[in-house]
Amino acid sequence: MTINSQYLKDAAATVGFSDCGIAQALALTDQEYPLDEWLWRGYQADMHYMECNAALRRDPRLLVEGAQSVVSLVLAYKPDRQIESKAKIAQYAYGEDYHSRLKRMMYRLIALIQEKYPLFEARPFVDTAPVSDRRWAVRAGLGWIGRNTLFIHPRYGSLCFLGELVATATVDHYDTPRTDNPCVACRLCIDACPNHAITVSNTGTPMLDARRCTSYNTIENRAPDLPSDLDTRGYAFGCDICQNVCPLNRHAPAAYHLDDERKASLEALADADETAFRHFARHSALGRIKYQQWQRNVDKSGR
Repeated sequence: MTINSQYLKDAAATVGFSDCGIAQALALTDQEYPLDEWLWRGYQADMHYMECNAALRRDPRLLVEGAQSVVSLVLAYKPDRQIESKAKIAQYAYGEDYHSRLKRMMYRLIALIQEKYPLFEARPFVDTAPVSDRRWAVRAGLGWIGRNTLFIHPRYGSLCFLGELVATATVDHYDTPRTDNPCVACRLCIDACPNHAITVSNTGTPMLDARRCTSYNTIENRAPDLPSDLDTRGYAFGCDICQNVCPLNRHAPAAYHLDDERKASLEALADADETAFRHFARHSALGRIKYQQWQRNVDKSGR
């Protein structure tokens, strides 16, 4: 079965996605995704799950039998304002947990496509399997990998969520990667990182040393104490430093309204007890960490 690519993209826009691109489901190359070198350097820190299923991370056909296409979806999330707190929180965590939100939208998209193509089948992915969201968004022509290793969209910058539909159908037109990368001549994110976590691979591909990254340490690091030399710049969950200095992010349109009630709740978390924290985090990306980690991070951010 072959699907009209423009119909699929129009359906994605109808559901509410900010952009959509479609790539053929062929394995990512080492040049596109230098996973082996990243692991060899130990940049995964304690994220040992990254050492598993390397082949699956490169080839979606090993995840979905009969896969022909990867539909890459973008949802912008830039808030119209930021919180003011001694415990900063990355902007992507201001709203509802993006995993739940994108999954709902992706199932609505599948249903909409099936109205015209009843035999259409696809499996949605939002950080739920070993799929490299960033690399497939690049393969689908939606943007490029920035110097900070994040996916950059020409309109929305890096302030966007990514997800994929791995489909068994083909489309009448596949997108191709962009040939330009405006980040090549810019070093703002590299120079802004207080922990010097941004580096490059042997072939010049941007790489992130998670061991030195505030976002990794405040979320994935389960140790009782954070590294003594880690400069969090006040962040207690994630980090936006390399994103805040990006010119494309500064000019990107706001896509999420942070209302007064939600803003106040986020700011109150700096002094929240365990019950209050767990209640708020239940439907938020903050649910990724336990209260003990939150306290550890708040203590570090307040120093």
